[in-house]
Amino acid sequence: MARRNGRGNGQNILYRKIQRLGASSLIVTLPKDWVRRHGVKVGDILSVYDEGDKLVIAPNGDSYKIKLRFGLNHTHVERHTSRIILCSYVFGLDRVTFYSNKTIKKDIVDRILKMQNILEGIRINLNDDSIEIDMPKHNELLMDVLIQYGREISRLYSLYHTMLRTNKLVSKEELEAMYNRLMRLNYKLLRIANSVKSINKMHERKCRYMVSASNLIGIVADSTYKLGLDILQVIDTLSENEKERLAVLLELMEVAVSTIVNSLKPPSVKKSEESYMKIKTIISMEDDMGKIIEESSPGFAYLLAKIIEIARILEIAEHIMLCNAIYEKYNESPSLPRNVPM
Repeated sequence: MARRNGRGNGQNILYRKIQRLGASSLIVTLPKDWVRRHGVKVGDILSVYDEGDKLVIAPNGDSYKIKLRFGLNHTHVERHTSRIILCSYVFGLDRVTFYSNKTIKKDIVDRILKMQNILEGIRINLNDDSIEIDMPKHNELLMDVLIQYGREISRLYSLYHTMLRTNKLVSKEELEAMYNRLMRLNYKLLRIANSVKSINKMHERKCRYMVSASNLIGIVADSTYKLGLDILQVIDTLSENEKERLAVLLELMEVAVSTIVNSLKPPSVKKSEESYMKIKTIISMEDDMGKIIEESSPGFAYLLAKIIEIARILEIAEHIMLCNAIYEKYNESPSLPRNVPM
């Protein structure tokens, strides 16, 4: 077997000779130093990624995990422990450790423990001078969680148009509880999206644009929650006719969001286009906003403007979903992955 070390693009190049195993299989040995560095043993499972003109081999062991350490002697670290944990969870990291040369303050411990109510599946190990937060490995597929998330947002729109038609209002506390459940799901969605491992360059691009779609749906969820608070605040100022007009638009939003996410699995260009037409119906009302403001109450005009604003965000997300459906169903290039679990 040829063993030569060289340099290319500033990196060590390790040469290996392809050998035959059996009648049709080819094998290549792994470099000894690499095996030791990553603790790879006989029987271990390695990840092999097809990136078109190259194969990338990665270990799955603990040494491959992304871990961060922060000293609590820094004021900004003390102040932002919760934010550090949240960002590490969302960005797909594996462990965060906070350490100190003295007993960690109770308020910091309490703040960190509260994160268990926000982030699904994190494990916190408390010591006198350190706190380790292990992030979970969610086994759900990105598409499945995105569909679930979209359906939860769709239920909010259903709640809103029912409120407008029946005057049976939910409390702000109930609405906040629903929003908190949405945010837990949103953080989980973003963690899964940022943890997807690409199998080639095109799949990497696809992962990126689905992360973008997940971020957009997160913005829609936040705006939808705030819309509910606005409805509770102004509903008493609306006429029955205005309530019904808003209810019809919110029904359109409910169906549009549900149709967008349902176009993902199985990929459906038809459903994506149906969603787009509903969104365009709402956005088209922007051309008549001047006239609507003159003929309507301030509360109605305000809510309509908020609904149009959310529809514009949905329109961008819908373009991404439509591209996904087209790529999945119709691409014929062997370099583009089709029906890859994600």
